[in-house]
Amino acid sequence: MDLALRLDQPDLAAPGRSRRLGLGPADAPVLGILNGRGSNFEGGADEPALSLKWLAEGAAEYRTEGRSYRLAGPVQLALNRGQPYRMAMRGPSESFVLFFPKAAAGAAWQAQTGRAEAFPEIPTVAAASPPALQARLADLRTSSRSVKPDGARLLELACAVLNEVAALAQERRRLATRLPAIRRTTREELLRRLVRAEAYLAEEGADATLAGAARAAALSPFHLIRVFDAVFGETPLAYAAGRRLDRAHAALRGGRQSIAEIALAAGYESRSAFDRAFVRRFRMTPGALREG
Repeated sequence: MDLALRLDQPDLAAPGRSRRLGLGPADAPVLGILNGRGSNFEGGADEPALSLKWLAEGAAEYRTEGRSYRLAGPVQLALNRGQPYRMAMRGPSESFVLFFPKAAAGAAWQAQTGRAEAFPEIPTVAAASPPALQARLADLRTSSRSVKPDGARLLELACAVLNEVAALAQERRRLATRLPAIRRTTREELLRRLVRAEAYLAEEGADATLAGAARAAALSPFHLIRVFDAVFGETPLAYAAGRRLDRAHAALRGGRQSIAEIALAAGYESRSAFDRAFVRRFRMTPGALREG
């Protein structure tokens, strides 16, 4: 499939630094990148294409379907085709938005699922995306801001981002089907609340509490445990501890930190407690993994 690329980089603070580039065949579907800088900017419209919103610097609030989503740091928001929204930058900020034409989105979805169908609607959730998607976005932003952008490289990176979006969409649809609710809108609302609880657990690390996760999700602790276990197969704190051990496992295999440092980063004050938890999850000691 031939694709064209449009790179639009408005700078509202310094208009002289703004630029717009068109790359690729004139009659091909256009994959757009909008990389803008501004301060206290407000705007919005219907989305003609699947889009991915990210605030590379600063923060912004997006409002769609009667709900508000704050984007800052590694948090992104995907909007479906035709989905109206309003956004407001909160102070000096840099937005990085990708627009994926229908043909490209459909091709990425088919590559992900093996099914010949259009890219489906996905639940509207603002959350930190998987590391692979965040890394692709960061690479694309860096390449797009070069003095002489390489069109072929930008298009390749943008398609790689779209592949990661398709994988994320498939995962979110899978999680939504596990929720104990009949109505689609109820499942999507529960998914949004679970994502907020998951973000809280990741941010707080070993200091996270069940009460804190429940407050983040705006659910009672009992309701949170029920839906969290239905989706992730574990209670919230057990899930969070497992993710910390997974990161420790990766650090042991690929890093230079000492085992004691990795144990502390995973939330364990003693090496013996870390070793016991590690053996329960991976059936080997941290030392055996590192030596192997």
